[in-house]
Amino acid sequence: MLSRAAAVDSATALLRKVYPEKSDSLVMLPEESVEYAYGWTISFDWKEHIQTGDWMMSPITSVVVVPHNGEKAHFPPSVFPVDDYMSRRASGDWPPKE
Repeated sequence: MLSRAAAVDSATALLRKVYPEKSDSLVMLPEESVEYAYGWTISFDWKEHIQTGDWMMSPITSVVVVPHNGEKAHFPPSVFPVDDYMSRRASGDWPPKE
């Protein structure tokens, strides 16, 4: 199983790669992270959103999924709630079979 610290590191690396212009604004929130059977959900925010409370300055999604099985960290799909996505991944019901 992947530790919370390793999951936070993986999520941080993904966010710095996807949002290089926001590196100085990135605030990881490991205390809000949740462990599921499939992996961790690692929470984050931008300093500007934390300082102002202005939702227009918040990230579109504030969670990165870091699977326990070594798959790449990724953003959950927005089609259903994170808890539902994590449950589907653990049971093998996602991604859909073709």
